[in-house]
Amino acid sequence: MTLEFILIQLVGLVAWGILAVSYYREDTDKILAFQTIAAILYAVHYYLLGATSGLIICTFEAFRDFAYYKTDVDKYIFYASIPLYLTYAILSYKIVYDLLPIFSSFLGSWSLTNRKKIIVFCAVVEYLLWIIYDLHVGSYTCAFTDAIIVFANASILFFSDKLFKDDEKLNNLFNK
Repeated sequence: MTLEFILIQLVGLVAWGILAVSYYREDTDKILAFQTIAAILYAVHYYLLGATSGLIICTFEAFRDFAYYKTDVDKYIFYASIPLYLTYAILSYKIVYDLLPIFSSFLGSWSLTNRKKIIVFCAVVEYLLWIIYDLHVGSYTCAFTDAIIVFANASILFFSDKLFKDDEKLNNLFNK
């Protein structure tokens, strides 16, 4: 294990720390501000690993999250980003693993235009996809920390009824 490898893994770990804190913010704007910073660090991490798809998506997410944070037109930003996701998928596709960060980001982008329970549910799916990608590209600290995020969000989803009390339509869907 080289010093370079350890430093690359450390960048991913710091990005995760910032991302983890973001989910415990009450205000969506604060969540997005923290996630913008984390996305920049993740982009650096994937660049250092030579993981093109992860780099492209994390860079895109930094700009997307910043736009969400600075405006109140989340749905328009999401709709405008759909052609970009398709372009990224075409440009970065070499093997199926390259599509996982793109699909994950698309799902996350869509979820941020919805209520908190949808955001939390989609985060579980998003980070499961990232775990697979991370293991493939050698981002072991991120695979481990993504597993923690999956566990934390699944716990929030299943054990925090107060968090979602106001979301009757969604509660009916998840409690069938």
